[in-house]
Amino acid sequence: MSELLSKAGPEPLYRRVVQYLKDRIADGTYPPATMLPSEMELVAALGVSRPTVRRAIDMLIDEGLVERVVGRGTYVCEARGGVRPGRTGNVGLVVLEIRDDFVLRILTGAEHALAERGFRPVLASSRNEIGVEQAKIRDMWEDGAVDGFLIMPADSPEPHRVLTELAAQGIPLVLMDRYFEELDAPSVTSDDLTGGRLVTEHLLGLGHRRIGFVTRPNLYVSSMAQRLRGYKQALEGAGVPYDPSLVFQGLLPYISEMHVHEQASARLAQFERDALREYLSRPDRPSAVFACNDTVAVRIVEVCREMGLRIPEDLALVGYSDDPIASILTPPLTTVRQNPYEMGARAAHILLDMLDGKPVQRRTFLPVELVVKESSESSR
Repeated sequence: MSELLSKAGPEPLYRRVVQYLKDRIADGTYPPATMLPSEMELVAALGVSRPTVRRAIDMLIDEGLVERVVGRGTYVCEARGGVRPGRTGNVGLVVLEIRDDFVLRILTGAEHALAERGFRPVLASSRNEIGVEQAKIRDMWEDGAVDGFLIMPADSPEPHRVLTELAAQGIPLVLMDRYFEELDAPSVTSDDLTGGRLVTEHLLGLGHRRIGFVTRPNLYVSSMAQRLRGYKQALEGAGVPYDPSLVFQGLLPYISEMHVHEQASARLAQFERDALREYLSRPDRPSAVFACNDTVAVRIVEVCREMGLRIPEDLALVGYSDDPIASILTPPLTTVRQNPYEMGARAAHILLDMLDGKPVQRRTFLPVELVVKESSESSR
């Protein structure tokens, strides 16, 4: 029996066990996030009864010094109140492309929010390929490498198998930038419905009635579907009939530049320019175009230059995302400003609240802002 416990005195034995364990925690014998010996091991080591040990541990739990994790044991809590016992302190952060500016800002927000609460991101890029995404998520979870996931899911009309399995098992995960209505998981996205409506109302207010909507073949992705829905709502509100022929999906699906060599990339870019030229050469071409993102808007600018179309005199143009390139285009691009940093930070806070067993909101829509520049209306 330890010297502390062998001393006679008026103090109850369980309180002496409490003090003994506090001293061992303070001197680093049991450092933060490590497991205490089992109750039976403490009984044998200290020469006291099991009820005495249990009462002592219950007191330490009440004081927030240790935590009992069902099925694992009793762990010493972090002094900062960050990572709880029995956890890795890691969060899987799975996105489309780690070098994309929009995604980088999401990552930065998520990383800062995680760090504030003592967690670390484990980064992975899916390259917008479902198979790659599934493999990386499954490996992280089965290896016990992470406590939960922040995921910007690959383009898909419905949640893939691993996402469905994680949600069904109650594994904490939060989706970013897009969501699946049928997947029981929280999400943090931009208010793309409002964004689509703001763009279209702006162009309608300038007198345009033939407004094109240009995107890749990905209208099943919630962010794009909501932008198109806002576009339709604005047309309806202005009494302008919706013309499906103005919705152009002739661009190529998202392709990771990391896996396309230079020659192939040039051919793909030329294919897109040819498709856009055909769209903008029709006799009843749109007088204004809502590009689904700023990258697509850049491609439209290139084609307009080749065709001799002036922006905004011959074609008003609005992008989406407010990427850095929007401000250096000539003319500067009217676009919709999102807040990807806040998206990542908010998603991280929601995930950590889930880990702490707190109730969370299922859908979080972040406000957007229309930034009007010369590409949609003359500076005069």
